[in-house]
Amino acid sequence: MTILVIGATGFIGTELTKIGRAAGHRMIGCGRSAWEGKNKALFPEKEDYWCTAEGCLPAALLQQADCLVLLAAKRPYPGFCFEDYAENVAVAQRYMQLAMENGLKNIVFASSQSVYTGDERPWKEEVFSTPVNLYGASKAAAEHLGLYYSAAGRLCFKSLRFAHVIGAGERKGYLINTLIDNAREKKPQVVFGSGAQKRQYVYVKDVAAAILAAAEKREISGVFNIAMPAAVSNLELAEVVNASFDNVGNLIHDYSRAMTGSDDEMSVEKAERVLGFRARYGIRETFDDLAKEIG
Repeated sequence: MTILVIGATGFIGTELTKIGRAAGHRMIGCGRSAWEGKNKALFPEKEDYWCTAEGCLPAALLQQADCLVLLAAKRPYPGFCFEDYAENVAVAQRYMQLAMENGLKNIVFASSQSVYTGDERPWKEEVFSTPVNLYGASKAAAEHLGLYYSAAGRLCFKSLRFAHVIGAGERKGYLINTLIDNAREKKPQVVFGSGAQKRQYVYVKDVAAAILAAAEKREISGVFNIAMPAAVSNLELAEVVNASFDNVGNLIHDYSRAMTGSDDEMSVEKAERVLGFRARYGIRETFDDLAKEIG
């Protein structure tokens, strides 16, 4: 397939491009920065990279693509506001419109478990839920646009709701990279409270595999949860990271601080049934693989 990736040089896009190319697909990347440095290394052929800051994508590029993967979006951060929400929805609308104008129906959209909240777990795709934050609301709004166009017969829109994504390319400061850095430097992992709070994760390599599986289902539309089958407690997560990076036992509890918020748990049955996707990496396999990659 020829797969056009919007946001190709980000955390997920970089992994998707590598894995997609290794699987024999032609990966065409689109990003806001110029074709140089990292972008040039990731896309050695100039015709396989387009700088979206220079204007709209040419019609011929969209017409030759078999699938458009929409990753580009403002990431969640403490100050995420309505303007960020509006930008995320506008970006999604823009590329959906460009695709429709050029006869490209097959779209895979990167969504998030942030569209969910509530105590009825595991969260299922068909159950309406109020998003947990404004970032989740922006993803839900973009999903509704894509599903509307699909119902009208103009798109085959697949939205993948990813759990917390683990990978070497994630930004510093987040929980996962903090745990990895501590383990590599042989520092103690500090677990707030008992560490019983659970989250659901997915390895970035499985994220890429899920996107490719969805891209290959050209005529299907819908929303799909993408995650490891089981949620993992914060305590278990810290212990697994320590085991994979040779820091076993170096862990302390801080009972003066406790994690807040509800547990995460999504049903992943629909993705396996409809897309034929099931996460290959469990939590231990994920960190063992990362340890081999980054040492």
